[in-house]
Amino acid sequence: MANGVYNRGKFLLAGAGLDLDTADLRLMLVNATYTFDNNHNFIDNAGAGDPIDHEISVGGYARQALTTKTITEDDTNDFAYLDADDAVFTALVAGQTIGGAILFDNAGGADTARAVIAFYDLVDTATNGGNVTVQWATPANGGVLKLA
Repeated sequence: MANGVYNRGKFLLAGAGLDLDTADLRLMLVNATYTFDNNHNFIDNAGAGDPIDHEISVGGYARQALTTKTITEDDTNDFAYLDADDAVFTALVAGQTIGGAILFDNAGGADTARAVIAFYDLVDTATNGGNVTVQWATPANGGVLKLA
C-alpha cells in the first residue's frame, strides 16, 4: 500500500477548516487488513472497512498526539509542509501486524466526528513487546504532510 491523503483532509485544508498549528492532531495504528480508501471521512463512517474496524488492539496501545508541530514554507523547493516529532507507540504487546498509521483531527469528541487526514504505509510491522516509531520524512522531503 502507498501513503495517501484522504479527501476529507484535502477538503478541510482547502477550506481552512483545519488549522494545522493549533489542531489536536493524533495518530492511530491500523492492522495489515486495512485498505486505504481516500473516500473515508472519519475514523468511524458507520460502514464496513472503516479505520475503526481495523485499529490495532494489543496491550499497551494508545493513540498518540503529534508533538512539536511546525509549519514551514519552502520557497526553494516550492512547497509547504507540516513537521512534528516522530510518534512513538511504546511497549506494544506481541500479536498483531501493523499495516499503517492514520493522521486524524481529534476534535469532535467521537470517532464518528474525528476527520481522517492522511494514511501512512508502515510495511507490515509486527508488534513484539517493543516500541514502534513512526518516523516522518525529513523536512526537505515534506515532513508529516507535504502541501505542493
